[in-house]
Amino acid sequence: MREKYLVDTISNIPEMMELLTILNEIKLPNHYLAGGSVTQAVWNRKLGNDPLYKVKDFDVVYFDQKMSRSEKEYEAEIDFRKTYLMPVDVKNQANVHEWYGAKFGNNIEPLKESEDGIRMWLPCFAVGIRLVDDVLDVFAPFGLEDQANMIIRPNKTAMSKENYDTMNRSFKQRWPNLEIKEW
Repeated sequence: MREKYLVDTISNIPEMMELLTILNEIKLPNHYLAGGSVTQAVWNRKLGNDPLYKVKDFDVVYFDQKMSRSEKEYEAEIDFRKTYLMPVDVKNQANVHEWYGAKFGNNIEPLKESEDGIRMWLPCFAVGIRLVDDVLDVFAPFGLEDQANMIIRPNKTAMSKENYDTMNRSFKQRWPNLEIKEW
């Protein structure tokens, strides 16, 4: 039921569906539209807001060990093809370990696939979606309960308490209805 709600939500957001189509067209390896925009779209629907209310960007993750093209090259190609203004932030999960510790407070081992990166996120945001044979495919390693119930809880393997608290202040300002679990 929760997955159907998520899929229905995303299916009715033209910008997200356009992006998912573009990601397939450019053959972005092991990709997902994931994280904040996916979860925030569900929250916005639940609260009766416009689908992209207070969404900052679309997070796209992919995995390319060979690094045949840079993240910026993929962003430029997506920007050239898309018809909407929402920024797209593209991250190759193959090199996340190189900068993650400095940004989030925990050093991590090199990842083996995009799904490893999603597993490090806060449970409510650890949701990726992609088009497979014109059907929305959902990857949600912690399930969809926190997303559906607007609950943020820590994922202590992936970040520091300080980073968790900073992120939560921003989320709470944009969505006051959130329930934020203590570290």
